[in-house]
Amino acid sequence: MHNIPQKGVKNLLCQFEKMIYPPNPAQADPGSYMIALYRPCEKIKDASGQVLTQVKAVGYCLPVADHLRYEMQGHWSRHQNHGLQFEVESYDEVLIPSKEGIIAYLSSGKIKGIGPKVAERIYRAFGLRTLDVLDKEPERLLSIPGIGEDKLRKICDSYLENRGARDVVAFLAPHGITPNRAVKLYKKYGNQAMEIVKNHPYQLCEMTGIGFKTADKIAMNMGVNLLSTERVDEGLLFTLVDAESKGHLCMEKHPFIKACLKILNTPQLTEEMAANRAARLVYSGQLVSYRGNVYRAKNAYAETQLAEQLCQQMRTGKKNICTNLDDELDEEERLMGLKLAPEQRDAVKMALTQGLSVITGGPGTGKTLIQKAILDIYRRQYPRAAICCSAPTGRAARRMEQQAGCTASTVHKALGLVADEDGSYGEPEIIEADLILVDEVSMLDIYLAGFLFGAIEYGKRIVLIGDADQLPSVGPGAVLSEIIASGRIPVVRLDKVFRQDSGSRIATNAKKIRHGDTSLEYGDDFQFIPSPNMQVSAEKIAELYLQETKKYGIDNVALLTPYRQKTETGANALNERLRELVNPGGLGKPEIIRGKRIFRCGDKVMQIKNKDDVNNGDIGYIRNISGSGEDTTVQVDFGDGRMKEYEPAELDMLDFGYAFTVHKSQGSEYKSVIINLQCAHYNMLTRPLIYTAITRGKERVAIVGEKRALCIAIKKTDTEKRGTCLAQRLQELI
Repeated sequence: MHNIPQKGVKNLLCQFEKMIYPPNPAQADPGSYMIALYRPCEKIKDASGQVLTQVKAVGYCLPVADHLRYEMQGHWSRHQNHGLQFEVESYDEVLIPSKEGIIAYLSSGKIKGIGPKVAERIYRAFGLRTLDVLDKEPERLLSIPGIGEDKLRKICDSYLENRGARDVVAFLAPHGITPNRAVKLYKKYGNQAMEIVKNHPYQLCEMTGIGFKTADKIAMNMGVNLLSTERVDEGLLFTLVDAESKGHLCMEKHPFIKACLKILNTPQLTEEMAANRAARLVYSGQLVSYRGNVYRAKNAYAETQLAEQLCQQMRTGKKNICTNLDDELDEEERLMGLKLAPEQRDAVKMALTQGLSVITGGPGTGKTLIQKAILDIYRRQYPRAAICCSAPTGRAARRMEQQAGCTASTVHKALGLVADEDGSYGEPEIIEADLILVDEVSMLDIYLAGFLFGAIEYGKRIVLIGDADQLPSVGPGAVLSEIIASGRIPVVRLDKVFRQDSGSRIATNAKKIRHGDTSLEYGDDFQFIPSPNMQVSAEKIAELYLQETKKYGIDNVALLTPYRQKTETGANALNERLRELVNPGGLGKPEIIRGKRIFRCGDKVMQIKNKDDVNNGDIGYIRNISGSGEDTTVQVDFGDGRMKEYEPAELDMLDFGYAFTVHKSQGSEYKSVIINLQCAHYNMLTRPLIYTAITRGKERVAIVGEKRALCIAIKKTDTEKRGTCLAQRLQELI
């Protein structure tokens, strides 16, 4: 066993010998994690003085061409299972000045349009000056048989791209930016990438995965002054961007300045100096101030616009006014064979007489029953009227269809929203309907709500349905709770639980949790499985997951956890564990490697970025993987006829879908729900989180973890209120 070489050895001059992972180099793409063996070209000794004759290197997009030398930069580490390895951060090709070396480089596959035969022809023409010709006089390649204008353009583009991407990777590696991320940056900015990195480093904040701190570190190395206005301005803007990632649309002025100073961590920068720069940004229109709060301009506009849209809906006279509602409700009760509670009748009357109204309540309070009554009565009185029923997720829309007896779609589909390559949307289509019912409204963030109300003509009847006690939307804002808090829009709150009459401990416990009562009821449909730590919990969860999926089917079981990363029971770690149990490799299953992950046929996956008509949070299954290298195609079936194809570079849009965070579960219900709660999750343990988690279960809920963690979550109500002023804006307008 070799010891780690001396700390000073950070460069490795070597030649490629053998690929270890992936077994076939054609399976790798620029974002692939790779393991390969290299032969040192210089004598390297480990700490004990033993000479290394072979080095195992790990990293992204490692070089694998023969007859080339590579100057690798990185660091040594020891893996607990695989021993000594060199973690590659960047590398340079050191071309061996020989016929074999040049031909090997040209035909290595990195330069599109040049195969072994064309490479030999080029070498015969230019010899050892070949690379000089490629760099300075590429048009001379037109003299080579088989190379025309189109092929020359392809060769030049490929050569420049590889060289440019390599330069960006090498430059950014010391700053902690992975080669995978650097390649993405190069693809986004092309040949301008290096100029942007060196002269406008804060522009890197636009890239997902490169935060302000990384860009700031690069800027410091580029000599940007700590007190430069560009740095302070970007710090102020990033402070709000960071707050938005936590759901806030705005921040109060003083905490905003304090947070910015903490991020910039510059003792010479005073509160007054930062406040002056913030005032400048307000003057320039990049920031907006309202009632002592500070917004980024786009968020202030989104909130103001939504408030105005809601106000206009309230003020506009409505068509299709429903009458004789007491008689209609009596008839509906006769048809359904049951009696509606007084508050349920009130909710139906409100929905059919008010232009805009809200119905909120927990599980078992009759929201679905009320939806059905609203639809039935409206259809009887206006049989030709158009109705639109929608929900933020496909699963919630399907549940709406099945239980309320209506045709329903996702909000995105109702609006005709299709994501661009960057995940943004164009203008929504107008909703041609007289009655619009929207379920799971707690999931609407400020942007989607704005799209929705912007697409509804004034004078229509809108009914918003949701549970205000659930977690707020993943995106910024708290639309449902702010509408209710404004006191300006009619609301019926359903509090009485009816489902408990049929013995549902889930509904009973949901009500108890909502009121902070820790004396939950346990039985077959609501279990607590004690576990002292996350390692034990992970083992128990895996065993329980297999049992539940065997009983209910994999589509009907959800495994929920507060965190995505950080812990053994985070969604990422559980996904890796469960995937190998549920869908192990072998048996000829096609696979593709992306980064450190392997996707294989049969995997359950979750979309984590909007793509076409597939939305963030949608679940699908990999049905086929075909082709190789950059030409690989992955087919994912998301149901409802949505079969989508992904290129290797698009696989970052997918994650495994066996376990996910509680936030990601919103809008869905499952026959069986498994929840992990540990005291180590303290920061995430809140009443809305546990309430949202258990209300995903229809037939059974099992909590694995520590009872104390459950009690903490139920009692913890001092959660930070989201930064938004929608309620105040509504109070001013209505």
